[in-house]
Order: sequence, then structure tokens, then C-alpha cells
Amino acid sequence: MAPSFPSADSGSGPIVEDVVSPRSSLAPALPVEQRLTSGSEPTEEEEAPPSQTTASDIDELASVVGPYAPTPALACPPRLMHGGQEWIPVQEGGKSWTKEPKADHFFDTLHGSGEDQRGHFVVRCRVCALKGVTTTYMLRRGKSSNAWKHFDMVAASRVSSALQRSRHSAVATYRTDANHAPKAGGSGPSGPMSAYLTVPRDRVMSPVQARPHHVRFVLMLVMTLSPFSLAGNSYLHEFVRGLGVPYNTPSPWGVRDVLLDLFLFITDRLRAEVRQLQGLYRGLPFFHLVTDLWTERHGSGSYGSLVLRCVNPESFSIRELHLGVTPFVGRHDHENIKKWLLQQLERFGVRPQDISSSTTDSGSNVKKALRELWPRWIPCAAHAIHLAVKAALGATGESSTARGAGSGTAPSSRSGSRNPEASRLLRRTRKTTAHFHKSPASVAMLNAVPLQGDDCARKLLTDSPTRWGSTYLSLARLFTLMPRLVGFGKLRNLTAAQVRRCIEWADWQPVPHLMGVLQPSYEASISVQSASATVAEAFEVVCRLQRTMQVPSYPCPIDYTEPLDVGRDAILAVLDADESRTDVMELDGRLYEHEQVYVTRTRNAATMCSEAATFVSVLQDELDQRFFNELDDTKNWLMSDAVLAATLVTPGGGSMLKKVATRRGQRNATDRAHAAVRATTTHLLDDRPAARSRRGELESKRKRCRTSLIGWDSEESRGASDDTPAELAMRELDRFLMTSVPGDYDVALGFWAARRDDYPLLHLVACSLLGASGSSAASERDSSVAGLVLRKDRSTLLAEHVEMHCHVSFNAHILPSDLSLISRLSQADRATTRASMHQLTTEMPSGGAAAHDSSESDGDMFLEESDFEDDDF
Repeated sequence: MAPSFPSADSGSGPIVEDVVSPRSSLAPALPVEQRLTSGSEPTEEEEAPPSQTTASDIDELASVVGPYAPTPALACPPRLMHGGQEWIPVQEGGKSWTKEPKADHFFDTLHGSGEDQRGHFVVRCRVCALKGVTTTYMLRRGKSSNAWKHFDMVAASRVSSALQRSRHSAVATYRTDANHAPKAGGSGPSGPMSAYLTVPRDRVMSPVQARPHHVRFVLMLVMTLSPFSLAGNSYLHEFVRGLGVPYNTPSPWGVRDVLLDLFLFITDRLRAEVRQLQGLYRGLPFFHLVTDLWTERHGSGSYGSLVLRCVNPESFSIRELHLGVTPFVGRHDHENIKKWLLQQLERFGVRPQDISSSTTDSGSNVKKALRELWPRWIPCAAHAIHLAVKAALGATGESSTARGAGSGTAPSSRSGSRNPEASRLLRRTRKTTAHFHKSPASVAMLNAVPLQGDDCARKLLTDSPTRWGSTYLSLARLFTLMPRLVGFGKLRNLTAAQVRRCIEWADWQPVPHLMGVLQPSYEASISVQSASATVAEAFEVVCRLQRTMQVPSYPCPIDYTEPLDVGRDAILAVLDADESRTDVMELDGRLYEHEQVYVTRTRNAATMCSEAATFVSVLQDELDQRFFNELDDTKNWLMSDAVLAATLVTPGGGSMLKKVATRRGQRNATDRAHAAVRATTTHLLDDRPAARSRRGELESKRKRCRTSLIGWDSEESRGASDDTPAELAMRELDRFLMTSVPGDYDVALGFWAARRDDYPLLHLVACSLLGASGSSAASERDSSVAGLVLRKDRSTLLAEHVEMHCHVSFNAHILPSDLSLISRLSQADRATTRASMHQLTTEMPSGGAAAHDSSESDGDMFLEESDFEDDDF
């Protein structure tokens, strides 16, 4: 027998089974006079019993595969056993797995009567039956890709006989020609593309050889956010065929199987890395957790993203372990959040004692859950700056319905706008940008307005309520397009909507000043989001921002008519020629002159507009309340043990803590930072040889009995002769704090990498502390990728596939270059893994409310509903 071979990852492979009770009636086969070039001379065989097909069916089969001698195996069995279940032939006119009328020429179709067999079919290859081989395929839910691929696989098989390869190749060619026959007019999927790059396949690719290509293909689907259905796209098949390689893309079920193989391979790699880091840190808590909860936009599903940050003590580089985006079932209360976090950590072998600190936004339930698990919690600096800027720009958090409510409505718990003039200005500019965002005709008219020195076609940018720094970017684009917008307002034949969206001269004047005072906040927000920034560096940035907002003047652009130059190379040339004689600043890739504008009225100097001056005053208060709040320790970074400890082990950090506390009028935080480092060192394990002999212990005790001296820095009346690792590490800390910062000092990790031998224990403690994150940007980025995966046309994607897709996307860089090293799991192992993934979600208590009930936080409503009312466009 010559059985066929499936692709490496098809949904079900062919099974050669025994036929139960074949028909005994015999009848001669009809003569066939047609022959294909690829066919071979038939061999002498017995006369065959009639199958359940007509004479025309037999004619069709023979016309494709060539003449053949009658054989009883061609008859369709009355029943067949497949997968331990009985299957019977589908009656004429019954529901089948395909609507192709010619499928019955090449397959016998059977179905089952059991409940679990409903919607599934088993097909038997009639071409294989000519050689007495019974090859069957299970078509789950009627998916036909595996059945038709059978002919390509047998045609490429080295095990099959030449006659079988020739017959199966003839069927594959026949079906390809039938499906891709060009239509009149040559349009659509069966038009000219059907003949594009189509060449015959003359090489053989075994399943083992195809495996790395399957993995590479699925990896391409993941990284390009492509749907699984691309595997069955005819244009893709024609492209691969045109390359002249005998490769068949996996079926949709095969894609899911390969995706699961990738998911488990990456999971095992992450577990191995966790075990390695646990050994390097000798008991110290070194992981710093960053998490966020997210609800899909086009559905009601809720997910949580989880990232672990740490410093690799061998390379002294920050490492982010993305544990993926996983389903979150139930209410977003702190008990459910704690259980979900511990479950995810357990999957990757992370122990609760390995976590040193956590970073999230200001959601109350998330904060409560994390502080109960790990007391060292850091509020996201980028989120806090974003909320401070919103308040300084006059956002109230109220919807348009609440603002327009009558006097009889209960008053809102939120305070009113603290900068109403800036709020009105931004509301007007948002309506303008929204108009151009929705009107291609207006965009074309705008770009047609000439602008000397800047002829690039550009669009206005809209700000987003949840995108950090989007208001600054929107105003920067508005400012650089200001000459065109002024010219747009002078055009004739404008519609009424276009006239309403023209910005008046009085509204233009505050924009340059707002640009000047917004730029420091934008730079600080971008800086703390860096994946390589430590929490000590984030603390320094926050202090710099707080100090910057107290200066008396700010640089603001003065000439908007045309930029000095556009583009990186041109700007560098201008700076080189100018030699710092002109005060310039760069906005949106364009260079402008600027002037110092004072917040308060000053003689012989430009004075800031009321919108910008109020912004500076409110932002100062907001930064104080969110980063140095003496009434709430969770909003005071000078009371955060994670921030203080990381800053203390940073060169120059001790001096910085003293200066910041003095400027803020708070007590010196150095002692608290010292205690936080000491609490970390207590977890440090002794790496000396363990378990001395009993005689060795007695000798040590005898030595202590013979001395009365104690250590010079010991607080005990009589100390032991052996110092613990924690005591040694604290001595190294005292020595480190007395050293001066070297002139070539760049970053903290570079300092410890160069002096690891001088501080053999403290450098490990410093690495465990410096991995803390000052923002939750890593988790936010993961949620953004999940949003792209679950876009509108893929909103029905299963939660387990979303998890696998995101997990592979985040960690594709740890895959080996040789993809054949990724093992192929059995179907039983895959089923077990899927069941365990589903169990993690079903074990979560569902509570009593919808999954998208989010935890309370500071308001994120920045764009008001009235900003985008239909009658405004």
C-alpha cells in the first residue's frame, strides 16, 4: 500500500483503516478511452463492484486519472469506522461538505448520526481506492482544505508509487485548472491573477522540510497582524506557486496548531529565564511588576496585560519579560485582581517573594490589590503628568450632558474648570481638527494653499483623551500649519461648515504661548516612558519638570509665517551656519525663532497670555499634589520606598534626595531610603559552602567563647565573628555613599557594571532595585497591540487565540534563528494545553457585574461630547 502524507500541521491526517462489510455485488466498469499524459498503463486487476456513483462519474474519474482496471475497492462501503465512531454514506441530495459538483468523482462522503458527529464529515479518497488503499480524512465543520491538499501531498510523496503520484497529480492539476479558469472580462479572483506566476511543481517537500516554513508563515501572520484566513487565500497560493517551490500553506486549523507550538516554546523560554535570574539574585526580590486592565473596543471582553522588569546582573541591562495579554473574567475588584495576578505569575514560575515593587496607573482597585500583595507601589509618572496637564488645560471630567443640565440637577462631585479660557480655546481647535479629519475636500483645499519653504502635504492631528502628550502634538501641528489655515479662511466659495471651522485671529494669539509652556511636560512624559529608564531617572525627570514650571519665563515661537528650514539635515545645516547667534526651537520637524515670554508682566519684555499663565499656575499645584503630597503617602515620591531605595543606590542619589526634600520643605528622606535598602538586603542568601560539619560548628563556637572584641560598627554588646551577607552589603553601601561621583558617569547601570568587583554584594542589591519602572508604558503598549489584534473585523477572535497572538508578538525576538528547533506537539498535548488555558479563565469568580466594570480612577474624559456634535461639521 502507498498511504498519503499530510502537511506538517494539517488539522487531521489521513488514516488507513479497515473497511467494514464491503458490497458483494459485482458489475463491470465501463470502458474508458481518454488518457492523460501523466497517466500510466493500468495493471491487470479484478472486476470491481459498482460504487454509489453513476456511469458519468466513472467516466469523469477515468478522464482525469487515466484508464484503470476494475477493482472492488472502488465501491463505497455501507459503513466505515473512523476515530472509533461509525460513519455512513451521505444520501443523494443530502447535506455535504462542499458545493462543488465534481467532488463526488474523487471522494466518497460519509457522515455520522451521533450528537458529537453533527456538522462533521469523513471523506474517502476514490483515487487511493484504485490501488486498494483506504485513505480517509475527518473534515471538522465541513472544512475542506485537508481533503483537497491530499492530492498535492501524495503527488509530492517519495513513498507513493509512480502510478499513485501520477494519478493524484492529475487530480490536483485538474482542480486547479477548473478553479482558476479565466472569466470573460478578466476581473475578480478568477481573472488575470489566476495565471500570474503559475509554474509546475517539480520538486518534493516532505512534512519535516515544510515544518520550518509553516512556523515562519505563522510568525509572519502574527507580526503583520494578519487574519488566519490568509492561509487559504488563493492569491497567496498563486504567489507561492510562482516561486517554483512545492510548499502548501497550513490549513486554518494547522495555523492555530503552529501558533500554539510557538506560544509554548516562548513560554518555556521565559520560564527558563526566570529560573536563571532567580539563581543569579540569591534570594533578593528583583522583579518589578507593571500591569494594566483593558476592555476590548468592539466587544465586552476584558483583558489584563502583565510585564516584569528587572536588571540582568550579568549584562547590566534592563530586561522586560512580557507575560502577555490574558483574559480577565469578573469584576475589576481588588480580590479578583490579586487572584488573576498570582495565577499569571505561577504560570511562569515566578514566586510572590520575587516581586520587589509594582507600577500601575491610579486606579483604586488595582492599587489596593498590589499594595496588599507587595507594599512597594509606584504610581505611573506619565499618567500623573497627563492628568496634571489635563487639569491645567481646564478639563473637568464632566460630560456635555452634565454641563448642560439644569439647575435642578444634583451638583457634580468634580470641581469646575480651573482654566476656562484654555478649555474654550481647545474646544474650538478640536472642532477645527475634527472637521479636517472628516472632510477630504477641506484637506485638499488646505494643502493647495501655498506655503513658502514648506510645500509638504500634511493633515491636522487630533488629540486623544488617553494618549499621553497628544494635546501638545496637536497644537504643534496646528501652529506649523497656521499660515495655510489663515489662507484657507480667505478662500472663496467656502461652505458654511468650512467657514465655521476657520479660526479667528484672536484664537491664534494664545497658541504659541501654550506651545512654550506645554513643551516641558511633553518632554518629561516621553522621557519616563523609556523602556531603559530606571525609576531613579524618572524621579529626576519629575523633579526637573517641577523645577522648570517655577521659572519666570519660557521660550515661545514668534514667527509663524514660514519656518527657517524643514527637515533634519536642513536644520543641522542652519544650526551649523548660525553658530548660536539666533534663539531657535524645533517644532514638528521645523525650525522657528523664539523669544522669552514672562509669566507675569515685566517691563520691556513679552508677557504671557492669560491661558498660558493660568496653565503654569495650575500645573505647579497639580505636580505638587500628585508627586509631593504630604497628606497622602501614595502620592508622595519622597515617601515611596521603591523610589527612595533606587535613588540611593544611584551615584549622586543621596545628595539629590537631600536637596529635593529641602526645596519641598519636607524632612530628609535619606534615612528612609537607607532603611529601604537594608530591608532588601535581608533577603540576600549566603553563597558560601553550606552545612559545615558538626565539629566545624563547635570550633566556631569555641572561637567566639575565647574573644570579647566586637565589630567597630556593631550595635551588639557582643557580636559574632561571622558577618551576614546583609551586614556586608550595608557596609558596602556606607562606603559607596562616601565616594564621589566620577566625571565619566553616564547612567547608574554603567557605574555598577564598571565597579562590580569593588562592591561584590551591593552591585547585586543595586541591580535588584534599579529595575523598578517609573511608568506603566510597557503594559500600555501591550494593550495597544491587543487592540490592533482585536480590531473590528477580528472581534470574534477567541480569547485563547488573542492571548497566543499577543504573547508571540511581544516575544518573537527570543525565537531561535533555526525554526526547526521549535518542537511539534501532538494533538493530545495541544488539547491539554488549550484546556489548561481555558481553566485559568473559568476559575475566576464572575461576581455579579459585567466584565468591563473598571476600577475607579482620576477622570480620563478629555474630549467632550459637545466637541464633536454632528451639527458642528
